[in-house]
Amino acid sequence: MDLTSDIFSDILSPLAAFVRHDVAPRTTPSPGTRARETEDPHMSDAGNWKTCPLNPQSRIDSLTSRVSPAWRVDGVDVDGRRVFAVPVFALGAPPLRIDVYLPPVEEYPYWLKDVLKPEAVIYAGKRGLHVQPVVQHVLRALEHWSSRMPDFERQYRNMPFGSQIIVSRVAARLDEMSADMHLCPDYDVEGAMMGVDVLQGMWGLEESAWPPVVEWTELRFKRQLHEAIALLEIPSLTGQGRDVVFKALVRDQRYMYNELKMLLTLRPHPNIVSRPLCVVVKRGRFGGRRGVCGFVIEYFPLGTLKERLLDAASGATPRIADEQRFRWSRQIAEALVHINAHPAGFYPDLKPDNVVLRESKDHDGDSEEAQLDVVLLDLEQRGGWFSWSPPEVANVEVLEILASGLSDDEEDIREEIARELGMYIPGWAPTSQQDRYHNAEGGFSAPWRALLQERQQGTLGLERAQVFMLGKLLWCIFEGTPLVRCGIDHELLRDNGFRSELGGQAFPGFRKTPSEVRDLIRRCTEGAPEWEDDQRRRGVALWQGKLVSAVGSRDLETAMDSAAETRETASKWWNGEVEQARRFLQSRVANGEDDSVLAAAKKRPTMAEVLDEIVRFEGRRAK
Repeated sequence: MDLTSDIFSDILSPLAAFVRHDVAPRTTPSPGTRARETEDPHMSDAGNWKTCPLNPQSRIDSLTSRVSPAWRVDGVDVDGRRVFAVPVFALGAPPLRIDVYLPPVEEYPYWLKDVLKPEAVIYAGKRGLHVQPVVQHVLRALEHWSSRMPDFERQYRNMPFGSQIIVSRVAARLDEMSADMHLCPDYDVEGAMMGVDVLQGMWGLEESAWPPVVEWTELRFKRQLHEAIALLEIPSLTGQGRDVVFKALVRDQRYMYNELKMLLTLRPHPNIVSRPLCVVVKRGRFGGRRGVCGFVIEYFPLGTLKERLLDAASGATPRIADEQRFRWSRQIAEALVHINAHPAGFYPDLKPDNVVLRESKDHDGDSEEAQLDVVLLDLEQRGGWFSWSPPEVANVEVLEILASGLSDDEEDIREEIARELGMYIPGWAPTSQQDRYHNAEGGFSAPWRALLQERQQGTLGLERAQVFMLGKLLWCIFEGTPLVRCGIDHELLRDNGFRSELGGQAFPGFRKTPSEVRDLIRRCTEGAPEWEDDQRRRGVALWQGKLVSAVGSRDLETAMDSAAETRETASKWWNGEVEQARRFLQSRVANGEDDSVLAAAKKRPTMAEVLDEIVRFEGRRAK
């Protein structure tokens, strides 16, 4: 099955359980697209000479990198459609976060899709991104378009923060593609920004408790590292030559504000990102009101734990010593204990991506290899992927998606689930990316906030839910892989190696983990369905750039051609997950308990007990 836009609802989401298989996929070309393929000589059937790719007038001019490009691509969002591109003249200027939005894969002309391979950017990773044909073609189109727009640089610099470049159609000829590219101002992001005085009043913080407030105009952009973070300099604050990270969201700003509150109210810890170096404010283009657009934190050039595990597994860096693995495990556990001592503190998105590395400050310079310390990032408290979430959280998250996303054809089920969620979590209501920030203790994830409220009544459910994720992270550290390969979710798109999964390297399979740590991981992840069925896999895998059904022994080439079978496999998987989630919630609403899920969760050790065991293991190794 191709990586079309439908996969996010029909494969990777609980909504897949309700997809009808007796109707054509929604990603067949729209009537407008089919009409253009007939009328437009560059989109019609390749059998026509006017549109044949062999015709020089309808071919792509070049896909090689330019020596002096006018634009640069720093990354692509998870769906492959949102491109983090910036004109070269904007380097060294304040970041505007004007991203480029491409049409879905299924709207590309068929022959052009084969040439550009737009779906490959979804799984290519940062290191392989710039060689992708579609990236080079988009760069050329941006240059062609912007060079012919009168006074483009002035228009670009005057756009509101978070504006967009919309590409309505991808064509082989740059002049045709440029005709469907538009610079679109968006005032909503700046309009939703909260003032410093408003946030101080909400949080009850004195002005002295805040870091310096820096004007957005002082920032000097260098590179977009991720959807939410950019690398830049602030000469007026840190001097020349020091790189720092600017965190800002153009979607779901409320999570950024929640993280800022956590960083300002959490006591310092060596293995947790430090409080912001400064808060950044920007004056809006419409109305002139100044609001907080982001904050600045330390930059960690050694990268993430995910990257280090991948590099060590591929041989790009030396093998990670067991001493280092135990050190990381202890430091992560210590950081989690510290976070949970905060009245609203918990960490619901624990995975290798959110752990960065730095050289140890107590490193002995005489040793051959520097010890590395870990630092936890991302205190948004947004929640994590299904493959990492404990069942007592994932079950609620599954139902939240259904209550928010089911179509009117499933209105009865949607409303019934919404009522049950409201009984379990009083006041529950669907949320959207446009929701404005309000001061919510514990952030905006309903199931995690429910556990926080239970903790305030003296229960340990919130702590044990985090222990579950810690157990999976320990498995990753000692098995040397950043992927757990459990279930069906967005992690699947990072795993373009189906045969590696056939090799068995998926949680909870052990190959390298010391025996004493295996037992600890087993107890931490009590309740994980993989323990009940050691053959349980996600059912769908990414192989050679396509989603295939991974059930049983089969001809993989045949599986690649069967989109219907892939959809059916995903639907069956999610049906089981939805049934389990509904049983869980109905039992909790009726009895306040769930015999299987919550009973298993109560068997997990506490965070302090996990830390004690890791310290003991580490001490034995040091002797």
